[in-house]
Amino acid sequence: MALVTQATKAAQPPVPDSASPSRWRAFLRARFTREGAVGLYLTVGFLACAVLVVLFGFLADEVFGVHGSTALDRQITAAIEHVHTPARDRVALTMTRLGSHEILIPATLLLTGALLWRKHRVSAVLFAGSVLGGWLLETLLKIIFHRARPDLWQALVSEKTFSFPSGHATMASLFYGGAAAVVLHNWKRPSVRRAALAAATVVIFGVSYSRVYLGAHWASDVAAGVVVGLFWVTVCATGTEYLARRTRKTDGV
Repeated sequence: MALVTQATKAAQPPVPDSASPSRWRAFLRARFTREGAVGLYLTVGFLACAVLVVLFGFLADEVFGVHGSTALDRQITAAIEHVHTPARDRVALTMTRLGSHEILIPATLLLTGALLWRKHRVSAVLFAGSVLGGWLLETLLKIIFHRARPDLWQALVSEKTFSFPSGHATMASLFYGGAAAVVLHNWKRPSVRRAALAAATVVIFGVSYSRVYLGAHWASDVAAGVVVGLFWVTVCATGTEYLARRTRKTDGV
């Protein structure tokens, strides 16, 4: 909170001491300029993180308050068994690979290298840090909660780690959400931004659904994984914007 307060004081114009509408309009316009929005951006980032922490806490309380799976988890998993077909199985197996370490580790290295080559150094470091840090956080949470995998029917994939939160959902949110955040930071065209957000949303949802479809996770596992991933992406995206705007050197970021 101290960081948010200092940045807000340093970057924002003084709050108008008059009730004049014109002064308030000028004040609000100044907050949404690139130079004047540092404090606002940090505040929004902090609030978004707080909301995600509350959501994760709610999921954890719901899941482990009943010492296993919730009734909704079991209903969803039982219902999904009835929609299995060979064609859908193949699609789910393909989609789930988009959240696997075999795909995301080399993809992270390639994207980080591309950002460094384009001299977007802060974006590169924080993107790589978001993926690595998020993976470590997800691994720690699995150990802490040590939740068993679904057992209502024979899963279509074999997993040896704990279930909560979903590693694939977390990693998909970290990588594709982080990539979308990089696009939002470095590209200003609205069409490019919308396309990046839409693509990230579709892939994250697809990977998350595939984990439940394949019987590898309960629905609450993938929901928690998405929340964890988005939390870490928000932290790193906020750090990227803060550092970029503090240095005021967009060409080298």
